[in-house]
Amino acid sequence: QMANRTAKDAHTVKGTNPQFLVEKIIRQRIYDSLYWKEHCFALTAELIVDKGMELRFVGGIYAGNIKPTPFLCLLLKMLQIQPDKEIAVEFIRQEDFKYLRALGAIYVRLTMTSVEQYKLLEPLYNDYRKLRWMNKMGKFEMVYMDDFIDGLLTEERYCDIQLPRLPKREALEEVKELDPYKSLLEEDLGKLSSDESEEEDDRARKPERPKLVNRRRDRSKERERDERERRGSPRRSRSRERERKKESRGGDEKGRRRSRTPERRGDDRRDRDRRGDDRDRRDERDSRRDERDRRDERDRRDDRGRDRDRDDDRRGGGDRKRRGTKEEDEKREIEEANALRAKLGLAPLDV
Repeated sequence: QMANRTAKDAHTVKGTNPQFLVEKIIRQRIYDSLYWKEHCFALTAELIVDKGMELRFVGGIYAGNIKPTPFLCLLLKMLQIQPDKEIAVEFIRQEDFKYLRALGAIYVRLTMTSVEQYKLLEPLYNDYRKLRWMNKMGKFEMVYMDDFIDGLLTEERYCDIQLPRLPKREALEEVKELDPYKSLLEEDLGKLSSDESEEEDDRARKPERPKLVNRRRDRSKERERDERERRGSPRRSRSRERERKKESRGGDEKGRRRSRTPERRGDDRRDRDRRGDDRDRRDERDSRRDERDRRDERDRRDDRGRDRDRDDDRRGGGDRKRRGTKEEDEKREIEEANALRAKLGLAPLDV
C-alpha cells in the first residue's frame, strides 16, 4: 500500500488527488498487474522517461477488462509522482518517440488547464504518424496521432479513462483567452490557389501558338480532289458550271454598277477577255481529260476482250485433248478384248 500512495509534494488536480482521475476499479487492476509491480516500482521522473521510450503501443484495459496496458500503468505512475510541468511539455515537443509523445498528451489532458491543453495539443494535429492501439479483445488496431489527439479533445472517455470536462474552443475565443485557430492546411490551400492564379496569368500573357497544319491530311485532300478531276465526276462538272454562271453574272453586275468611263470600259473588256481565256483553258483541260478517260476505257475493253478470247482458246484445247484421250482408251479396250477372244477362238470385234 505504501508504494501506491501519491507523492507528498503533489498538488491536487481538479480539486482531488491526481490518482483519483483514474477510476477506482481500473486503478486497482493497475496496482494488481505484473507490469506495475515489476517496472513501475520506485520510478522517478527521470526514470519514467526511459520506460516511456520502451512503449510499443497505446490503449486502456484489454482481455475482458482485466489487464491494463503498460501505457495506462505509466500514466498512473505519472499522476502518482506528478513530475514537473516542463517534463510533460518536453514529452510533447520531442518528435523521436511517438508513444512517449502520446503519453505526455494524455497527461496534459488530465492535469492542465483548458487553455494550456488547446495550446499544447492542437499543434499535434500536424503529426500523421501511425500508432498501434490495443483494443478490448487484445488485438492491435492502427490509429494516427492526429486522430489520437482529436479523441482526447473531443471525446468524454478515452483509453478507458473518464476525461475532465473541456470547454469548447469557441467559448474560449469569445472571452479572448484563445486566438482563432489557424490550420496549416489553410496556408497550403492559399499557396495552391495563388499558384493557380499565377499560372492563369502566365497563360493569359503568353501569345497563343499557331496551330500546326497536318500536311499529310492536306496532301490526301489534294490527291482526292485530283482524282475526282481525272474521273470527271458529274458533280464536279455541275459545280464548275455553277461557278461559271456565277462569275458571268457577277461580271455583268459589276459592269452595270461601274460607271461607263472609257477607263472603266477598258478594264471591263480586259477582265472579260481574261475570264474568257480562263474558261477556254479550263474547257481545253477538261476535253483533254475526257479524251484520256475515253482512251483508257477503250484500252480496258480491248484488254478484257483479249483475255476472254484467250480463255476460250484454252477451254477449246482442253476439250480436244479430253476427246483424244477418250478415243485412245476405247481403242485400247477393243484391242484387249480382241486378244482375249482370239485366245478363246472367237471372232474379233469390229472397230
